[in-house]
Amino acid sequence: MITKSFVGPVLAIVLGASILYGCAAPTESPTATPLPSPTATASPEPAQGITLFFGTNAQFEITSPEGTRVIFDVTDPSKLSAAVTAKDILLTTHGHSDHYIADFVQSFPGQKITFREGQIDLPDVTIKSIAAGHNVNDPLLPENGSDYIFIVDMGGLRIAHFGDIGQDKLTEDQLKALGQVDIAIMQLDNSYSDMNISNEKGFHLMDQVKPGLIIPTHMSMATITLAVKKWKGFVHTDPGGLKISRADLPAEPGILIFGPLAASFQTLFKLPSW
Repeated sequence: MITKSFVGPVLAIVLGASILYGCAAPTESPTATPLPSPTATASPEPAQGITLFFGTNAQFEITSPEGTRVIFDVTDPSKLSAAVTAKDILLTTHGHSDHYIADFVQSFPGQKITFREGQIDLPDVTIKSIAAGHNVNDPLLPENGSDYIFIVDMGGLRIAHFGDIGQDKLTEDQLKALGQVDIAIMQLDNSYSDMNISNEKGFHLMDQVKPGLIIPTHMSMATITLAVKKWKGFVHTDPGGLKISRADLPAEPGILIFGPLAASFQTLFKLPSW
């Protein structure tokens, strides 16, 4: 049972820490460079499942059974699971400073897509990025737009990282490109995208996508309270990587919370560990 004396401090920590989940001001966009053309290679059926690693905010890593690592929105290289190599792939959704470090992107040794539409095809990983809007009226531009959705097929799963999408709804073209998403990395509360508990915009977007599992980035106490009522809630507090396969996905849509507030949310809402 959670006593009032315990909940008060925990709520203060959770609400105060919401500043960590706010979006920062944009930084300078780099000049987009074309990706090298992939070489078509016949390959066996990829192994199943991925390893998922959380860094901070929207910084996530997913690794295929064959060892290809895809990294999203790096803002703290010290929180990567390992030093980057030329075999890694870096994806950056937009140029705000809580999603993008210019020096890191420019010096990255592997393939990358930096806030633009693009595609990478490897034997064990397929990646496609599509234009999105950080805000409702933002134009959906093929390059240097306000936000991009990355769709990654890896290990028998389809993972979509939505960056800081702030559209009221997804377009038919976006939904067609997304297809059936297994894991969505998605914000739920962000004043810079006019997304909050009052308009429930993040929830409406996920109702369109219908992913098997949602991993929140920008969030608040109010949106997580609603999320764990709407979807089956889980937390992951272990700092190590988490292996997920299609067989691990919940029968009903779920939400999996990472990060420094996960333990507090687990206590407050009695959420099981993944």
